[in-house]
Amino acid sequence: MLITKNFTTDEMACSCCGKSDMDDEFMRILQSIRDEMQRPLKITSGFRCEEHNQRVSTTGKKGPHTFAKAADILISGADAMRLFTIAQKHGVSGVGMSQRGVHSKRFVHLDILSPDEGPRPTVWTY
Repeated sequence: MLITKNFTTDEMACSCCGKSDMDDEFMRILQSIRDEMQRPLKITSGFRCEEHNQRVSTTGKKGPHTFAKAADILISGADAMRLFTIAQKHGVSGVGMSQRGVHSKRFVHLDILSPDEGPRPTVWTY
């Protein structure tokens, strides 16, 4: 099922429980970013339930993915830097860059947490 014209519930779903109830505002922003990028954005992680997030993230049971306001996008090099610039223009408040190692594992994390949900705005590397 489509959430936006380019993103489906399946690609945004938690890999362990299948829940994919993404935040409407986040998905609107993500679609706007994709439109401006003018290329597909491969989602490697969208929504995460608390248990899954605790297994894979340093944020434990709570974090941007558990609020359904985040996505990790498989992208590297100049495209990653372009995504970073466009995402900031569209109001993304958290950006994490993982750009080391093989290109097939490099990604950019985007989220729209508010200051009361976490320290924002912020940029970090993995």
